[in-house]
Amino acid sequence: MKNPYDMSQMFRMFDPEDVQKFFDPNQMFSAFAPAKTNAFDMSGVFDMNRKNFEAMVDANKAAAAAYKDLLEKQMEVFGQLTQAAREHVAWVDETTGPEAVSNRTESYALAVEKALVLMRKLADAARDANEEAYTQIKGQVNDALEDIKQKTK
Repeated sequence: MKNPYDMSQMFRMFDPEDVQKFFDPNQMFSAFAPAKTNAFDMSGVFDMNRKNFEAMVDANKAAAAAYKDLLEKQMEVFGQLTQAAREHVAWVDETTGPEAVSNRTESYALAVEKALVLMRKLADAARDANEEAYTQIKGQVNDALEDIKQKTK
């Protein structure tokens, strides 16, 4: 039986080494592959920007690690609250006996509810931070596009 709390599959999605594959310069430049055989060679462009590509790959690895860390922290919150609920249920069982089923159910339900709310808050905060970062960069992208247009006229 599969452990429902085993999040290792989900965490693999944010493995920095796997994320790096998405930003392989050769794969990225394949989008510029010419239809004609006499088009210019993109390897010179790559060579000139090698440091930038390496910096981008490093930044994406760090972002993937941050998302993995976020998921781990969410699971830590969930684990702490459900552990507290289990301890409370054990105390209830010792002091009141097994007839306190509704108290046990209420304890677990409350712990799961609180954990999910806190986990969502962590995810919302990460999403907001991403949106803010994108908003800050978006203006710079537009400026860069305008600069490229001006310089290539």
